[in-house]
Amino acid sequence: MINNISSNSASLVQQQSSQTAKLTTAQSDFVKQTLAEFDAENLTAENALSIQAALKEQGIAPTKELAELMGELEFDAKSIGDAARPEGQRPPPPPKNSIEQVNTKDVVSYLDELLAQYSSQLNDEDKSSILSAVQEKFALSQGDSILSVKA
Repeated sequence: MINNISSNSASLVQQQSSQTAKLTTAQSDFVKQTLAEFDAENLTAENALSIQAALKEQGIAPTKELAELMGELEFDAKSIGDAARPEGQRPPPPPKNSIEQVNTKDVVSYLDELLAQYSSQLNDEDKSSILSAVQEKFALSQGDSILSVKA
């Protein structure tokens, strides 16, 4: 039965990978090389357009990981996106599986279902595998909380 979780998890990873594709080493290097050509403090709209065009040409989609990498290099991904966007045009909607759109009831229901099926057979490795499957299913980063508590 635990093997079913692994195979289901693998198919979820394949489905999610296209939506939350990780940057390859080559892509990360390309981003670093591209941004090295610009001054983060004096970025123009033309610069922002050039950066976006270069990333798009390399198949690099705007993701959280890209924004974090750009931040490490002292560039603000949101500012670049805003500067490159024609005036009056709205930004694209967040990805379907963004954390803001995760239905907590779906997460809890999914966890209940998994625990009911496998609770008597789970060891620590299995529990970690289930947690990873849940994070992948709902496009959560490893550090993201599964539950959101608001006052």
